[in-house]
Amino acid sequence: MLRVLLGCFEIAVAPALILITSMWYKRDEQPKRIGFWYLGTGTATIVGALVAYGLLFYTDNEFYSWLIMFLIFGLLTIAVGVTVIFIFPDNPMASTLSHEEKMMTIKRLRENRTDPQAYLLTVIVASSSTSNAAISSFSALIIKNFGFKTKETELLTIPRGLVSVVSILLGTYLAGRVDKRCFCVIGILCCGLLGGCLMAFAPSDNKGAKLTGSYLTNCVGSALPLMYSIAGANVAGHTKKVTMNAVVLMSFCLGNILGPLSFRTKDEPEYMPAKTAIVATVSVAIVFTVALKGYYMWENRRRDSKCQGLQHQENSEFLDLTDKENLGLRYKH
Repeated sequence: MLRVLLGCFEIAVAPALILITSMWYKRDEQPKRIGFWYLGTGTATIVGALVAYGLLFYTDNEFYSWLIMFLIFGLLTIAVGVTVIFIFPDNPMASTLSHEEKMMTIKRLRENRTDPQAYLLTVIVASSSTSNAAISSFSALIIKNFGFKTKETELLTIPRGLVSVVSILLGTYLAGRVDKRCFCVIGILCCGLLGGCLMAFAPSDNKGAKLTGSYLTNCVGSALPLMYSIAGANVAGHTKKVTMNAVVLMSFCLGNILGPLSFRTKDEPEYMPAKTAIVATVSVAIVFTVALKGYYMWENRRRDSKCQGLQHQENSEFLDLTDKENLGLRYKH
C-alpha cells in the first residue's frame, strides 16, 4: 500500500517540472534545462549504490539497513518538497520579479507554442520506458548472476549512473547546440540497442561484453529528457500542454508497469526473453522516432507553403492558441 502511495505522490513530479521548464525557458533552451533536472536519475543511482554499499557494513539489529536508507532519502525528499512550496513560484507572473522583469520573462517565451503528434510520442515514451524499467529493476540481478558477490554488485552498479549522467549531458547539450532533437534521441537509443544486443547475444562466457552491454542499456533512459523537451517545446495552449504532459507521463508509467514483468523466475539465470524484449522495445522506439521526425518535417513544409504571402499577426504568441490554430508555428525536431 505504501509503495502505491509513493507512486501516487511521485507521479506529478515529471509533468510539473516539464510545465515549469516550458514556462520559464525558450524552446532552444529547454533541452539543457530538462537534462539538468533529469540528471537526478543518474546521480541517484550513483549515490544510492554508495549508500547501499555503506549500509551493508551496518551490523546493529535495532534497524534494518534498508529502513535506514528509506529514512535518509525520505526525510531529504520531504525537506526539499517543503522548501519548494515556499520559495518556488508556480509561473513567472506569480514570482517576486518586478512588473518589467515579468514582462521580459513572458516575451522570451514567444517560441513556446507547439504540440507534437500525440500517438507517436506515446509509443516512443512507452516503449523506451518499458526497456528502461526492466533495466533499472533487474540490472543488479543481472550483474550478480555474472558471479559477483553482493558488495561487489553494489559497487558495479555505480557505472550505470555514470553512463546515465554522461549520456544525458551529451544528448541534451547536442540537442540544444545543433537543434536536432530527434537525431539525438535516435543516437542515444542506438547506444542502448547495442547494449541490449550485447546482453542478449554475446557469448555466455564473455562477461566483459555482457557487463558492458548492461551499462550501455542505461542510455535508453537518457532519451526520456529529450522526449520531454520535445513535448514541452512542441505544445501550444496551456490546457493542451498540461494534457499532453499527462499523456506522456501515462505512457512512461505504462512502460514502467510492463518492463519488470518481462523478467520471470522460470527464465533465470539468463532471462533471454526479457533481454530480447529490451532489444525489441528499443527498436520500436527508434522506428517511431524516425516517423516522428518525418511528421514534423512534413508538417513544417506544409505550413511554409500555406503561409506564403500571409502577414504575421502581432503578439499572436499571447493568444494561447493551439498548434492547429497557430499556422505560424514550426515544430522543433
